[in-house]
Amino acid sequence: MNGETFLRLRAGSIFALLVLVMSCTSHLREAKVYFTQGEDFARIYDTERAIAAFKRAREEASSQVKKDPSAQAYMIKGLAELNLDLREEAKDSFIKANALGFEKGEEWASQLSLFGLASTLLEMGLEESASEIFESILVRSKFKPVTLLAAQNHVEIELERALDAGASSKEKQLKTLLKTTDKLIAKDLGCGYYHYLQSQVLAHLREFKKSFERAVMARELGLPTEQIFRDNDNQIVYCYRELKNSLQAEQWASFEAVYLDWVERWDWKGPETPTWQER
Repeated sequence: MNGETFLRLRAGSIFALLVLVMSCTSHLREAKVYFTQGEDFARIYDTERAIAAFKRAREEASSQVKKDPSAQAYMIKGLAELNLDLREEAKDSFIKANALGFEKGEEWASQLSLFGLASTLLEMGLEESASEIFESILVRSKFKPVTLLAAQNHVEIELERALDAGASSKEKQLKTLLKTTDKLIAKDLGCGYYHYLQSQVLAHLREFKKSFERAVMARELGLPTEQIFRDNDNQIVYCYRELKNSLQAEQWASFEAVYLDWVERWDWKGPETPTWQER
């Protein structure tokens, strides 16, 4: 790959890990249980049962909203609607969730609700507005899983916008995005995923040596999924190929020596063949 592929992470998967630990009334508790079941079915590609569970989650959340409106109930309703592709309804639910406000200690839920709203706007074609919300989450969120989600989406949107722009605007937008990833790395130097994102941006700026170094950092620090891990390896190989074609002989000899040391360290089958890849 040339570094343009991103794995879209699921907000609901994070929500499912947290939602059952919070006290709630009967309808709200049932909504959370059904939503978690829907996520479980979705992960194993059981679409029919996933949809049925999300519908039940929405029904229970709607009942709770009628009985006692709360930010939590509207958030669950919105997440279920997002999974059911009910975009207008989801947007309305997330707006109401944020209008009602979350209790102290529920900051993660507030951030997740904003993420849900941004995701809905993105699905409805409002990329710029969605990206602004994602960027706001990056600045304000102290809840790392939501920050990771927002970072992935913001970088993806802004990369696409930059690549669609003219030559001069493209470079300017990419450099702005590079500053964003700089801030993410400064905020959490040990997060491999942030280095992975910056490697993508640097490659589009044709800074292949720096892109390679960030991809190595990402690999060494660890990445959240196997797909991203493999995409990062492909990014390393892509940088290797580009540098082979662009560096002067002496520069190439120096870089290749360093590169082959990493290949040996990772026990790759060859300079362009990661361990997981078939020859």
